[in-house]
Amino acid sequence: MGFLDRLKRNILPTRDDITPQEVSNTVLLQELLDCFEDSLKKESVGSSLLFNAHYLIILHPDTYEARLASLPVVVKEAVKAFYKRLGEFKNSYEEITPISSNWQFKFAPGVEFNGESIKLNDVMVIGMLTGLKEITSRDSLTKTKVTMKPKKTNVYDKLDINLASLKNIDFRESGAFAVKFNPDLQMGSEAPPKRQGAALASIEYISEDNETKENYQMLVKEIVIARKEPENLNYSNYLLIASNYISNPHARLRYNESSRQFQIASFSRNETRVNERIIPQSEITNPQWFDLQNGAKILLNGLITLSFESNL
Repeated sequence: MGFLDRLKRNILPTRDDITPQEVSNTVLLQELLDCFEDSLKKESVGSSLLFNAHYLIILHPDTYEARLASLPVVVKEAVKAFYKRLGEFKNSYEEITPISSNWQFKFAPGVEFNGESIKLNDVMVIGMLTGLKEITSRDSLTKTKVTMKPKKTNVYDKLDINLASLKNIDFRESGAFAVKFNPDLQMGSEAPPKRQGAALASIEYISEDNETKENYQMLVKEIVIARKEPENLNYSNYLLIASNYISNPHARLRYNESSRQFQIASFSRNETRVNERIIPQSEITNPQWFDLQNGAKILLNGLITLSFESNL
């Protein structure tokens, strides 16, 4: 190290010498605002004001758990600030053109992403005009361009991220939020924002073999019905039933947005009935879907009864 380098190090602290700022709600909010502001500058074109509407926010697992309860308020304040900023641009652009009809926020715990480690005081915000396409095969695990702030630059920029790295991040439904975009640029009366995990349906199930009765809230658009086994305990979208008469997995249940219809597919070699109609077995990789009406009675293997009630 030369004389000038030593002098510079004594006068100016290096990045390693700076104590990272603790991740508070204010820090989270500011990171979202910075990413949004960057997208306004880089995405807008001609007379159209474009901006990121979808955000993935990755935190260290301990930070995620500490911030989880306050995330709805952080999201609400972020959207309010987004609208305020858009209002300031209103006279400079002919159109405010969101590509997505909803603001989407997904917070998740992780210790590494896209080649960068995530420490206790790190916040990694990934912004997109619209959501990532569903990963359907290994061929789809390529790259997509998003707005990110790499540690080495600390400046938001357009970067390619490897979609395969998202497979290692647990985007829990408890950290997912959606707010419908309002063209009037007002938050409206809905506060806090709606959790994506708000119950879509209720399922009461009775197991005749061990005489148990439970109620399950369907918080996501697709769930798996399976036997309660250790390897299944970490999945947030599993309805787990402690019975040897349940296959592993036994069935899938989903809400089909295009048809606005709940549907079920059975994978069990044992009999599955819906309102006394036998549902044929299908392959896990090629589910055959059958419509599920509100109030339907589902019988699994002749011993497990599920009563389905839609909340939509």
